[in-house]
Amino acid sequence: MQRWIILTAVTAALTGLAAPAQAADPAPAITTVTLGDATIDAKLPGKVRVDVGYVCSVGAEARSLTVSVEQKDPQDSSSIAFGSSRTAEADVICDGTPQQRQIVVQSKTFNWIPDVDAVLTATVSNIGATPPAAADARRVTLVTADAAAATPTPEPTS
Repeated sequence: MQRWIILTAVTAALTGLAAPAQAADPAPAITTVTLGDATIDAKLPGKVRVDVGYVCSVGAEARSLTVSVEQKDPQDSSSIAFGSSRTAEADVICDGTPQQRQIVVQSKTFNWIPDVDAVLTATVSNIGATPPAAADARRVTLVTADAAAATPTPEPTS
């Protein structure tokens, strides 16, 4: 009878030690991406700068950040400016903290047209994470860097 009590006490103590280790299993970080503004380079109208924010989980797996832009010419439906840019794997920081980047996308066909809508798409692929990829897409009006920097000053009223 004494052995049974000792064995029960030892088993309960060992079970109590193992339980917290099982409960400490953290949930995996989620991969997200969010598009911001897009501005045309005033000196090189074939380039547009796109603001991108993303978060991806910590891991040693391959990852990439790809941004693409497409814009139709309102005067000529057969003219479409498009381009994409992929960030080198070593430059994509995945440590579970929010990251902000400005990605330059070069048009492969025509120069970007100011004050005309364009479709932006951004994808963060993080193989081995949950989910393995995240994307965001939105329609924005492209403006030149000069127009974006010039903010109208309100006239004083009397």
